[in-house]
Amino acid sequence: MVIDILKGILTLFYNPLFYLLLIGLGLFGYQRVRRERVSFGVKVYGMFNNVFSIFIPSFIVGLIGTAVLLVTGVSVPAGMIVLMVICHLLIMLTLQLRYLSPAIILGITMIISDIIPQFKTGVSLIDGWLNDIHHVSYFSFGVLFIVSLFIESALVLIWGHKQTSPRIINSKRGKKVGAHEASHIWIVPLFFLVPMAGSVHHYGWWPLSQGTNFGFVLFPLGVGLQQLITYTLPKKAVKDTGIWLLATSAVTAVIIGAGIYWHVKALLIIGAAFAIISRLFLIFVHHYQLEKKPFFFSTKSDGLMIIGVIPGSPADRMNLKEGEIIKKVNDQTVLSEKDFYHALQLNVAYCKIDVADVNGELRFERGSVHEGDYHTIGLLFLESDRRKRYLKSKTQ
Repeated sequence: MVIDILKGILTLFYNPLFYLLLIGLGLFGYQRVRRERVSFGVKVYGMFNNVFSIFIPSFIVGLIGTAVLLVTGVSVPAGMIVLMVICHLLIMLTLQLRYLSPAIILGITMIISDIIPQFKTGVSLIDGWLNDIHHVSYFSFGVLFIVSLFIESALVLIWGHKQTSPRIINSKRGKKVGAHEASHIWIVPLFFLVPMAGSVHHYGWWPLSQGTNFGFVLFPLGVGLQQLITYTLPKKAVKDTGIWLLATSAVTAVIIGAGIYWHVKALLIIGAAFAIISRLFLIFVHHYQLEKKPFFFSTKSDGLMIIGVIPGSPADRMNLKEGEIIKKVNDQTVLSEKDFYHALQLNVAYCKIDVADVNGELRFERGSVHEGDYHTIGLLFLESDRRKRYLKSKTQ
C-alpha cells in the first residue's frame, strides 16, 4: 500500500500537464508585472509573489477534495485521465484563463466520452485508452466532476479577490480609466484511485467503478480565473463571481446526484452540459458589464482617487484602500498627483491625509514619510510620473 501511494504521488511529476500549468503560471505572472509597469512604472506584486501565493490555497482545497474522492471511492481509468489532460491542453491553447475551468474542461471530457465512437487504431496503448473511455463509470466520474466544481467555487470565493492587479486602460472615448484584473492559475493536486495492478481491492460498494485491483494517481487539476473589473471594487466583483460558481456547483450536484441515485446516465450528461453553459454565460456577463456599466476608477472633481496600493508600503500601513478618494494632504486640497506629492513635502516628519471611503465617509490617516522618498509612499493614481518615465525609457 505504501509503495502504491508513493507511485501515485510520482505520477504528478511525469504528467506533462503539470509542467505546462507551471509554465503558464510563470508566463501569466510575467505578463502581469509587465502590464503594471506599463500602467504605473512600478510593479505592485512581484512575479514570484503571485506564483507562491497559489500553492497554499491549492494544497488546502486539494487535500479536502482528495479526502472526499478517497472516502467515496472515486476511480478514474487511465483513458479518461488522458482525455482530461488533452481537454486541459486544448483549453490552454486559447491562452485565456477564463476558460481554464473544471466546469468546462471536465464537462467537455464527460460529453466527449459519451459521444466518441468505438474504433480501433491498431496501437495497443491507444486502443486500451479508448476501451477505458467507453467503459468508464460515469457515476464515479460524476463525483469527481462535482468535487472539482466546488473546488473552483471555493478558490474564487475565498482567494480570488486577493492580489488583484491594477492597471490603466483607455475608455471608448479615449480617456484614461482605472481597472483591476483578477488573474490566477491554481494547480490543485487531486489524489484518487485508478484501475490497475495495485494493492487496493473492492470492499462492498467501494470503490465505485468496476475492477479487481486499484492503484493511485495524483492529478494536477488546473483552475483559472481571469476577470477585468472596471465598474466596481474588485473584491465585490470577484465575490459575485464566486457566488455564481457556487450556485452552478450546487445545481449541477443536484442533477448529477439524481443521475447517480437513479442510475440515469443521461442526467449526468445534462448536468455536465448545464455546468458548461453556466460557466460560458458567466463569461458573457463579465463582458456585458465591461461594455455597459460606468467606470468606477476614473478622474474625480472632488479629490484624487486611489487606483491601487502597493503591499507593505507606507500607504498600506496607513490603511488606505483602492477606490477611496484623497481630499487633502497636510491640509492642502489635492486634485492631481502633482498636488499630492507637493503637499507631502510640506511636512518631512509625517503626513496627514483626509480620505473619503467608498461610502463617502471622511476619515483622517497619519503616517511617517522619509525625506526625499515621497514617491515611495505606495499609492497608484491615473496620473503617474513613474509611468511617464518608464514609457520614455522604453522608447529611448
